[in-house]
Amino acid sequence: MADEATLAAGTIVKFDTLLVSPTFAKLIAGILSMGAVGDMAEAKERTVLADTSKKYGAGMKDAPDKSIKGQLYALDVNQQAFLQLAKDNATIMVKVEYPTPVGADTGVTATMEFKLLGYELDDVTGEDWMMFTVNAKQNSIVWTDAVATP
Repeated sequence: MADEATLAAGTIVKFDTLLVSPTFAKLIAGILSMGAVGDMAEAKERTVLADTSKKYGAGMKDAPDKSIKGQLYALDVNQQAFLQLAKDNATIMVKVEYPTPVGADTGVTATMEFKLLGYELDDVTGEDWMMFTVNAKQNSIVWTDAVATP
């Protein structure tokens, strides 16, 4: 139905070190949150002396800072590869596949270039799961919209 929201449960996050023609064969297991995805422009004033009220244009778009959080799976090969890339401050491609809404064949996807900015294990107590945080900056984004079932 066109008026039903889609739960985020089932969102899949993949990565690739190939910046051109990535295949996204590696799943990042255990991701809990990605932060906001997208880019937005700030308003830039463009008022001239002849104007009687302020005028605005759009400035350059910028993406929000990323704080990728996940549960640590110490023996997961793909997750460990991702965390090593974060430690190395690598530039990678990330694809987020959101769930397919009711009445659609595919869900929304976002394909982005990330500059990874480090990795840390989060603070723990005896009752906590081991968690990690990877900070990153999104350098680009390409959206693919959901496709309705014919």
